[in-house]
Amino acid sequence: MVFTIDCTNRGCAAMMTPYLDPKTNKVYCSKCDGEIENVSPFTKNAMRASKQVKQKEKKSFAVKCACGHDDRPQIADGKVVCASCGQEQTQLTPHYAMMLKEQLKKLAEDK
Repeated sequence: MVFTIDCTNRGCAAMMTPYLDPKTNKVYCSKCDGEIENVSPFTKNAMRASKQVKQKEKKSFAVKCACGHDDRPQIADGKVVCASCGQEQTQLTPHYAMMLKEQLKKLAEDK
């Protein structure tokens, strides 16, 4: 069952399908991304059970590091390193590392 709620934020007031952020246990409007106040714990539990939750944003070329972060790596001194801890990503195959370096350079040029 998908819940629809009227947004309580000034200027929006749209009837929409909200989403629950499972980390903070807060409900947000899918139109204006503002927090919706006074949502009952029952509704939050039902939203969690029906998977009406905020989806994780996926970045292209993301790599899981040994430090636990799953993010797009960076190039430092010609090596692929974690963007969070700076550790070299040695678990990558040579072909994938070479392709990753090329694609990361293209992404940097496009910005």
